[in-house]
Amino acid sequence: MPFILSIVGRSGSGKTTLIEKLIGHFNERDRKIAIIKHLRHDFDMDRPGKDTWRYREAGCPGVAITNDRECALVERLDRPTGSVEVALRFFSGYDIVLIEGDKEADVFKIEVVGDSAEPPLFAGEIGNIVAVVSDRLLSKDLPCFTRDDASGVGRFIEGLLFEINR
Repeated sequence: MPFILSIVGRSGSGKTTLIEKLIGHFNERDRKIAIIKHLRHDFDMDRPGKDTWRYREAGCPGVAITNDRECALVERLDRPTGSVEVALRFFSGYDIVLIEGDKEADVFKIEVVGDSAEPPLFAGEIGNIVAVVSDRLLSKDLPCFTRDDASGVGRFIEGLLFEINR
């Protein structure tokens, strides 16, 4: 079962940049990592008129495309399915699954705080935030990392993984 952790924060805070750097950190350590981007709005990966789009329009709820090196799956879900369930279903063979967003997920979270005037999520009702990434010191109660310290964040995540697997 993979270790699942969510990287949360306001729009423009630097979540994607941090995740890109964490991918490099974990790849250097031969950790198999997957990323799930959680959105609050609709999206469509199929382009109208393409074969996979036509299959879905014809009523097929699950369509995959592959070229023997990569694959993509588009599936209409018959019920709301959270990021954690998607991680367990499709990435069970991975060491670490990072979710970008999904602050409601019942997993550990690391909050990236940028320059937003809005209060940080950890100061509100969002639970399970275990660390903060910011260029400002925002919490005395949580481990804090600067936004350019992806290695420190990566080691922190590995420490959580080690503690859970003990």
